[in-house]
Amino acid sequence: MLKQAENSVKIEGILSEIDLKTGTSTKNGKTTEYIGGSIKVRVTQVLNGENVDLDIPVFMFSNKLKNDGNPNPAYASIERVMNEYVSIAAGGIDAADRVRITNANIRMNEYYGQGGQLNSYPRINASFVTKVTDLTKFNPEATFSAVFMIAAMGHETDKDGVQKEDRFKIRGILPQYGGKVDVVDFYATTPSVISAVSSYWSEKDTVKVNGKLNFTSVVEEKMVEVDFGEPRMERRTVSVSELIITGGTQTPLDGDFAFDEDEINEALKARQAYLAELKEKAKDKEPKKAAAPAKKGFSDLGF
Repeated sequence: MLKQAENSVKIEGILSEIDLKTGTSTKNGKTTEYIGGSIKVRVTQVLNGENVDLDIPVFMFSNKLKNDGNPNPAYASIERVMNEYVSIAAGGIDAADRVRITNANIRMNEYYGQGGQLNSYPRINASFVTKVTDLTKFNPEATFSAVFMIAAMGHETDKDGVQKEDRFKIRGILPQYGGKVDVVDFYATTPSVISAVSSYWSEKDTVKVNGKLNFTSVVEEKMVEVDFGEPRMERRTVSVSELIITGGTQTPLDGDFAFDEDEINEALKARQAYLAELKEKAKDKEPKKAAAPAKKGFSDLGF
């Protein structure tokens, strides 16, 4: 079976929001208690030479008991965050807890929207959060390390097809637990990293990278012309969830450290089958369009 890749995320910052709750699920007559939801962690770190404020969503889930019936320590950790920790939203930035997450990982969240459009973006999953009580050892960061096989790479282009010299995208195949794979986009955004990646890496190479999370929200503004009168300003908030490569192995991994191409292909076929099933389920949930009502003439208005 395809081995699980190295896939580790470390986040240290200020607890911004808590959205966790308990619940139960029943399967085959057995009821299971669980806890889940998300938290947000605020981190300020340097990206491309600038300080950037991030609010990073971290998704959490655990059953109350392990398969052997013993208490699950992950459940206790998440429950403690829900009941005892203080967020910026609840108590303000000064009272909010400083937290550290060291065993998180990257997963892809994928679903089909209306019209059969696949939505796919990376998200961070974790089971354990600890409170930083010694603030002399509080060092905000949002970093990752990962090993993956390169599926494709090249400079990004804008809507007009013009190449972006400062944006180089590497599409990676990231093996997860149980022989499954995620297809994840990584980005190089500095000249030195872009030069190294484009010079030394090729498709089907297995590589190890280090990087930083860029999970931000930006407000886009656009003036919209109207047929008469003043143009109006339209604003929309766009969420960014990017994995920025800051370093890695110049020479690709080989031997037992590299992923087997045949095993990767088998896992990709299973992923395609899963996505096809997901698409069909989404199509079944789409509301049926009602027949358009007959148009009414002016006589229906009482004239």
